[in-house]
Amino acid sequence: MKSNSLDIRIVADTQEDIFADLRIHKENNFLTIHEFLIENFHLDKLEMSSFFYSNHNWDKGEEITLMNMNVGDDQTIKFMESITINEVFEEKKLKFLYVNDFLNMNIFYVEILKESDLENDETLKLLHKLGEYEAKKSDETLNTEDENKLSEIEDILNEPEEDDFGGFEELDQDLY
Repeated sequence: MKSNSLDIRIVADTQEDIFADLRIHKENNFLTIHEFLIENFHLDKLEMSSFFYSNHNWDKGEEITLMNMNVGDDQTIKFMESITINEVFEEKKLKFLYVNDFLNMNIFYVEILKESDLENDETLKLLHKLGEYEAKKSDETLNTEDENKLSEIEDILNEPEEDDFGGFEELDQDLY
């Protein structure tokens, strides 16, 4: 009997050990994994996200976008809803990088480990989870030095306008 699902490990790019193992039905698409990551790692669902094909060195390859970015008849850009887990498994593509929020770069390593079986009514099952991930956010990336620089810039922008020419007197209309 042929297996109906795949075991996948997702590891957060952090100092601490943070990972999750899941079993997912082969006919699910990458959007299902994206939604799993958003929910289980407390990521911002309003931020852009992408998967990237990867190799044994975890180099970033071709992108799988969150939304369909193809224009007209062009169907060259892959997007999460159109690519099933089984398609990439059959192509022997087993490693992917997932990036959420391209400003703060919440990065995860996604690897297909092995084939397995799910119960008939299940499509995704969390097998193991270790650690709690705290998503990087732009408001947390400002440190005190950055805040001081922003304050200086705001002060400059709020100064009364002065010109470099020492100011001009209003022109006398009678001279014209």
